[in-house]
Parts: sequence; C-alpha cells; structure tokens
Amino acid sequence: MPSKKEDAAKTKGGEDISWQAQKSAMTRDRILDAAINCFIELGYTNVTTAKVASSAGVSRGAMLHHFPSKTELIQAAVEYLHDKLLEDYTERVASIPPALKGQKRRRAGLDAYWEHLTGDLFVVYHELCVASRTDPELSVILENSQQLFEKHVRESNTNMFEEWKDRGDRFLLAMDVTKFMMEGMAAGQLMTNRDERVKRLLNYLADRLEEIFEEGEGSAIGRHSAGK
Repeated sequence: MPSKKEDAAKTKGGEDISWQAQKSAMTRDRILDAAINCFIELGYTNVTTAKVASSAGVSRGAMLHHFPSKTELIQAAVEYLHDKLLEDYTERVASIPPALKGQKRRRAGLDAYWEHLTGDLFVVYHELCVASRTDPELSVILENSQQLFEKHVRESNTNMFEEWKDRGDRFLLAMDVTKFMMEGMAAGQLMTNRDERVKRLLNYLADRLEEIFEEGEGSAIGRHSAGK
C-alpha cells in the first residue's frame, strides 16, 4: 500500500506535469499571437519563422518544438485566426442592444458586420486569401477554415434576420448580396471620400434587403431568387 509520502510525490508529479502542459500551451498561443501580429505588421509574404520567434520572444528551439516547419506554423496560425474571427464577429453581434427590433436591428447587424470586415483580423484573412491564389498549399489550408466561418455567419444571420429565415431562396439571395457587396466595399481601401460613400452604400443595402422580401414573384428579385 503506497505511503502518504509516495502519494504526495505522485500528486506533486501530477502538478508538475500539468504545469508543464499549461506552460507549453501558453508558449504555443504566444507564438500564434505573434504570427498574427506579424501578418498584420509585415504582410503574409514577409513573415518567416525567425521573425515570428523574435516577436514572440521565444528561442529557435522552442519554435521548432511547437512548429517544426513554416507550413505547420501557417496552418496553426490560420486555425487560430479563424477562432479569433469567430470570436470577434460573435462579440460584435452580441453587443447589439436586445431592445432593437425589426429593421433597426437588421441595420445594426450590417454595422456590426462592417466593423468586423474592416478590423485587423479580417484584413489579414483577406490578404491570406489573395496570397492563396498563387500558393496552393495556403489555398488548401484556407479552404476548410472558410467553410467553417461561413457556416457560423449563416447561423448568426439566421438569428439576426429571424423574420426572414423561412423565406428560402430569397433569404439565401439576400445573404449573398450582403456578403459580396460588403466584402467588396471592405476591399476598396483606396476610394476617395470612403466613409461618406460607405455610409450611403450601407443605407442603400439596408433598404434593398427590405425590398427583396417585399417584391412580387414577377420582379427581377422573384425571378433570381427562384433560380430562374
């Protein structure tokens, strides 16, 4: 039968192992945070494992222990970025006052989505998507992440636009119009009078979304939402 001294040693050993695991996880997260910061500050094409290690304040050995290759670092960083994007979008949507209902709530949802699209995290994600056009390895890494993120946004939109969620093809068309129009606006960083023009376009989009669900079946919206 183990003595109390042996039990204490085992407990102490368990705590040591637990602390080592926590320390390792903290180091890994620090490296991934540094990778995201390097994407923001340097751009994807200028990021190296050495620069990430320096930014994270870890040794080359520690970097290689967690990420033996740049490919493994990029894959983990994309997954980490994906989680941060979901967290950012969810928090922005959750911050909309519950008292807002109907059209006002939907308009606030567009503003929340716009803030998300123009934040540093999505700007980095967009840059990675552009880089993936000529980087097959990065393209594969991003593909699964993109599918998961779009699924999460669809689920959030179902709650945000709950009055429309049962409108079938019209709902899907409205969400696609919103996604592609707003992402295109976010990519247009160099337009003049940007704030003023963006505000006008968001107001137009909000009104157009309402109209999508009001127009008759014989209208252009009716024809396109029916897949004709």
